[in-house]
Amino acid sequence: MSNADAGVRSLFNAPRSATESGCSLQCRVAAAHAGLLSSAANCPELASALGPIAAYLGGRASPFKKRRLLCDPLFIQGLHALSPYCSELQTWHDRVTSSPSHPPIERAGVASMGNVALSLLLGNDRRWCGRCDLCTDVLGRLGFPSCDWTLRLCTEMGAPLSSAAVSITLDHDRACWRLCDETDHSFLVMARDECVRMLVDNDPAIDGRRLRFPDPAVRPWLSRAARIARSTVHYDPIGFASGTDHAAVAGGLIAQVVDAMRRDAPAIYQEFCTYVRTVRGFEFPRSAAVGSFSDPTLPGVMNLSVAYTDDDEPCLDPFCFTWFGHEMGHTKDYLCDTILYSQGESLATNWNVWSNPIPRYGRALAVRTLLQIPYTHLYEWELLMDFFEAEFRGLPWRIDHGADAVGDDLEAEIEESFALIDEWADLTPIGVAALSHFHKMFDESAKRWNQLRLPA
Repeated sequence: MSNADAGVRSLFNAPRSATESGCSLQCRVAAAHAGLLSSAANCPELASALGPIAAYLGGRASPFKKRRLLCDPLFIQGLHALSPYCSELQTWHDRVTSSPSHPPIERAGVASMGNVALSLLLGNDRRWCGRCDLCTDVLGRLGFPSCDWTLRLCTEMGAPLSSAAVSITLDHDRACWRLCDETDHSFLVMARDECVRMLVDNDPAIDGRRLRFPDPAVRPWLSRAARIARSTVHYDPIGFASGTDHAAVAGGLIAQVVDAMRRDAPAIYQEFCTYVRTVRGFEFPRSAAVGSFSDPTLPGVMNLSVAYTDDDEPCLDPFCFTWFGHEMGHTKDYLCDTILYSQGESLATNWNVWSNPIPRYGRALAVRTLLQIPYTHLYEWELLMDFFEAEFRGLPWRIDHGADAVGDDLEAEIEESFALIDEWADLTPIGVAALSHFHKMFDESAKRWNQLRLPA
């Protein structure tokens, strides 16, 4: 076996195979992110903001805790947000995502890792006092590593305060949250002990009656993600119609699918729990035609939309359970791209070239995305087969027909992706090895699919 073949197999294990490589893969991802952070910390504009994180990683915390931080989706999102300030981060960002990096926003951009730094400062010293600058994400949310609590900020009209500079000041008794252009005017004041219990202890028993909201122009919303069934994954409802139980219904459906994976697709379930931290719930209108999606700047977070009929019934594709395999496969792809980058490798030399519009997708795709299709859809297809073998008993809805057509279409889509890669990708030696590996996995899956479809 060549070095390229061995390298590919160490990154892209076959769906349903043993997952002993999970820890190894995460260790390699953590090492890659540590190198990127080190490059960023050497930039004069970022050195002070990243100081607490660099100190933590160089300190006495256990390797497990350090690895967990370096693989946390919010940490990775912060690295991407800092890419306009650091040439090394910019090169990495451009290599692993098709998303353009946003131009620096005064104060807010530099504070993109403040959410991480604050958790570490208080975790290291619960009595810490001082100011820390933070930054909301595009949804107006402040999230914190290993914390289920999220603070969402909106205007009084309900518009999210996206990419907004925020500060928190802690003294001996209080924690005051402010927009950075409102130095003397807090939008949230809470007891210091509750702030520490929320951010450090992840305490679910935060007393909302002790919170004060002095600024009517800013509407803060505290929410807490809930653990899904018996898994380590959490459900985080984000965008749902107010005054309904739609968020709870979506959470129940997601929990039942994840539990069905645990029983009927245990190998893929194990990987799902390894690589996915959170499933975010949305309610997009049916016309949006969006079921699930993920973001290479936030690997480990799956987004799923549950629409509703005019009669207020959830409107879901009966085969939406396959999306969980698809988005988990995407997450692994994103992480593998970063590992390859840290090794000075890439699957293609023209990863940033775009194809012509592809009829199946109705749009052009970057070569980097074309290379992800076989692996992500193999997970989707194998998950379908696992549920097919179990006769779909674990799902909260009935499936009496249609599985054959869905499976055949997934098979056809993977085959089409191989042809598109041949047409558009200028593969490197490790890319050639990866494509050969994907072909072998596809052949095994096709053999299994044909056996499942044979009449008993």
